[in-house]
Amino acid sequence: MINVYEDILANPTYFKELTVKETLLVNYQCPQMEKWVDLYSHFNHIIYTISGKKLLNTPAKSYTVTDGSLIFLKKGAIRQGRFFDSEWVVIVFCVPDSYLQQSLKEYRSQVPIHSIPAPEQDAVIEISTTETIHSYFYSLLPYFTQKPPPPENLLELKCRELIFNIFSDPANAGLLSYLISVSDCSKPPLPEIMEANYTYNLSLEEFAKIGHRSLTAFKNEFSATFHMSPGKWLLQKRLKYAQMLLSISQKNINEIVYESGFESPTHFSRVFKLKFGVAPLQYRKQLSHAEHA
Repeated sequence: MINVYEDILANPTYFKELTVKETLLVNYQCPQMEKWVDLYSHFNHIIYTISGKKLLNTPAKSYTVTDGSLIFLKKGAIRQGRFFDSEWVVIVFCVPDSYLQQSLKEYRSQVPIHSIPAPEQDAVIEISTTETIHSYFYSLLPYFTQKPPPPENLLELKCRELIFNIFSDPANAGLLSYLISVSDCSKPPLPEIMEANYTYNLSLEEFAKIGHRSLTAFKNEFSATFHMSPGKWLLQKRLKYAQMLLSISQKNINEIVYESGFESPTHFSRVFKLKFGVAPLQYRKQLSHAEHA
């Protein structure tokens, strides 16, 4: 899969970018050509849409981001859909956990943390916007073309301005709650990473990268946590998810293969039959006959 953060760094002539320590600020027009594409990043992304629109699908929900929308995208994978009648132009903050944790420590005494809700579980968290927020993002646009580029200490102040505006808005309590829940974790919990991303065809190396672990540490911790290999766990979870899609949706086999994280229809059909005793389409027919019996 494409690592968005690494792809941005590898293509500086296409993506207009500014760097503040580990945090990356990017202004770009999305180059996506396919109708759907799976992407991932080991950084969190704060994404403001200047113009255009995109579909972002998670296993739980579908989001349409349009002009003026602001979202927090957790590190991990996302399924992105293109609208062919409009280009998606965005400003993106690629933000490591460490930056958010440090910011929360600095601002915690100044933000509303009483009676906050349970942490948001989905990969996408919608952020409330105000005229101040909209003006803030448009004020950034000249920096991406300024020669020489703005000094890093100025950009750092701009980053802090955004974070404080988001934290101080009571309407963003869901995001604040999520950040508080992970503020004391040196690494994201492995179960959380796996549950959020198993429907994507990520390699073990990519899962480890999202989880901020070496591949060896990832495998060892996975075995201690789940008492089975990552491959076996992923197969069981994906088969269960595919079984659910066969049962409650009219999606065709290729769609189910893609949305469940399998490598190919042939591989999916083989392992599904081994698990359930019948081929996927036969399983669906049996369910249909049982319902109409």
